[in-house]
Amino acid sequence: MINHFPHDDQAFTQGFIYHDGYLYESTGKRGRSSLRKVELENGKVRTLIKNDKNIFSEGICYRNNKIYQLTWRSGKCYIYDAASLARKRIFQYKGQGWGLTADDNFIYQSNGSSEITFRDPYDFARIKRLRVTDGLANIQRLNELELINGLIFSNIWKEDRIAAIDPQTGKVKFWLDISSLRPLAGKKAEAANGIAWDGAGKHFFVTGKFWNKVFEIELPKLEHKPSSN
Repeated sequence: MINHFPHDDQAFTQGFIYHDGYLYESTGKRGRSSLRKVELENGKVRTLIKNDKNIFSEGICYRNNKIYQLTWRSGKCYIYDAASLARKRIFQYKGQGWGLTADDNFIYQSNGSSEITFRDPYDFARIKRLRVTDGLANIQRLNELELINGLIFSNIWKEDRIAAIDPQTGKVKFWLDISSLRPLAGKKAEAANGIAWDGAGKHFFVTGKFWNKVFEIELPKLEHKPSSN
């Protein structure tokens, strides 16, 4: 652990990103779901957008001055202006929504299975699916996602470890065990769920559901570069 910062221990963290000096967080639970813009240093919520009471919010990602927010079983992906958090559009999709991340080409979505869905950023249409494996085993319960240095980092639901996945092959390149952090995150802390990457400053942040802290930890150096086409 390099550092730690305050985090709202009432937040059921579902999505977590760092952009332009702030943390953005999607929180779940029906009647308590929201999208938040948060100051890292003190945990202060600068902007809070409440979702409808029947919505269970899930993962988020940033792309081209927009924030995309999944819903669990409602089949909706909300699109917000990143600066104002004004809602601009809603995409429809089938199946469950869990985690979300993006690059210049795709939106990557998890649904709690061992698959990551590649989606078109412009209409959220499904392009292809990628099965995630470690050796011969399928890695189930893929949750919150973050793209870092060409790999997709994924929380695993109910576990305090993170898989670093090659998006070309679906193979897990390595695991991060962050189980030592949960005892430091308060008595109410549930499993880890929240990965944010400050690409400019090279800061790697993690948190979890009902955690009272955001932790900055060291990102391991890659021993192997991700596969390429």
